[in-house]
Amino acid sequence: MDRFVQFLRRQLDVDLELLRIARQNAETGTTRPCLITHIRGFRECELKTRLLTTHRSCGSGGGPCDALGESYPPEDERGCPTRALLGLPYADRPGYAPRWRP
Repeated sequence: MDRFVQFLRRQLDVDLELLRIARQNAETGTTRPCLITHIRGFRECELKTRLLTTHRSCGSGGGPCDALGESYPPEDERGCPTRALLGLPYADRPGYAPRWRP
């Protein structure tokens, strides 16, 4: 489970760096292309971070999805369907394991 969370956190770090560049470009008037609008992107990163935090114990027996019977066993690494879905946008990035797909 830890490798999947580490992967997701690295992807959020990449997104945040892209957003930092987009914000810097907007503030300086630079017209370099960026793949993400900074305001929406920061909100999305905050959402994903909060969801990861909320679901950090899923799959261990103490998470919110465990109580619903919707968690994966620890060896699965994803934890729960929510975390698996959070990783889906990063499926094309290096380091994403096909077994993490929801």
